[in-house]
Amino acid sequence: MNIKLTVLSGAILASFSTVALSQPPYAPSMYDPGPTSLQLQDLNLSAAERAGYALAEGVLQTAEAAILAKNSCSALAGSYQIKDFYASGFVNDPSSNTVTVLSPGGAFTIQATLDPLDTFRGQTLKLASAATGGQLGTVGVNSFANNVSFNAAGTIMVAEGTILAKGVNLGYDLFQLKIIKDFYRDNVVLSPTSTVPVIYDWGLQTVSKLGYPVNKYWQRSKSLRDDGFLGYTHFVKDRLVGSSSCHLDLYTTGSNNADFFSQSGTLTISTDIPAKFDPNANYPTNQTITKGTDPLNN
Repeated sequence: MNIKLTVLSGAILASFSTVALSQPPYAPSMYDPGPTSLQLQDLNLSAAERAGYALAEGVLQTAEAAILAKNSCSALAGSYQIKDFYASGFVNDPSSNTVTVLSPGGAFTIQATLDPLDTFRGQTLKLASAATGGQLGTVGVNSFANNVSFNAAGTIMVAEGTILAKGVNLGYDLFQLKIIKDFYRDNVVLSPTSTVPVIYDWGLQTVSKLGYPVNKYWQRSKSLRDDGFLGYTHFVKDRLVGSSSCHLDLYTTGSNNADFFSQSGTLTISTDIPAKFDPNANYPTNQTITKGTDPLNN
């Protein structure tokens, strides 16, 4: 009898322990009061900013597909130059909304074709790679196409697309890319008497092969508009599910205003793990920073 009671007590305690350990992780603190409203913040995103953010996503998604095609993050580790990163926000004019990434193996270019803004619903645009395709490191990439949508307030962006990337068997494989992210605004202190609004975002993404999900990424970004000093855009992604750790970092500086987006910088790929980066440092509130610097990864 004592043995049975001991076993039963152990089972009950184990069940309590399991319940305690099985609690899901909390959402970011900004959601503590509940879901945010679509109109909670009117970010006043310009068409140029929408195109610029979408093009940055296109660069990172191309890199993610190339990494999966190579089945190795370390094989593509390194820094690649981002040039001709320009967005006018003009509708139906892909040549004025474009970005190019240079690598030792070649280059690839992505362009954005914007549809007219619907002030009630939002704005859509299409991303596409150059007709000739391209290269990231040793991986050929081709036929990138992505449909992107922003809600009217500019607080939610979704994108869904496909790309061909040359795999380890020397054939081009088809990959599917899906992402959802939400933007919000907070103030960062530049000096004891000066604060500026900074646009942040959090999101998740999947990369699938032949229609089946293979990788999952956590993504976040921070963007500072130029206002008498240099603006910058910083997108960071970490692979949460996949064959190995992989960290993507896009950092560009330059102009970012209501009239146009024009920046340059680097795309860096590394095998760093997410735990290396303190989330409290990644998304500071009223943290003092130096003009032209970005504490996203400090």
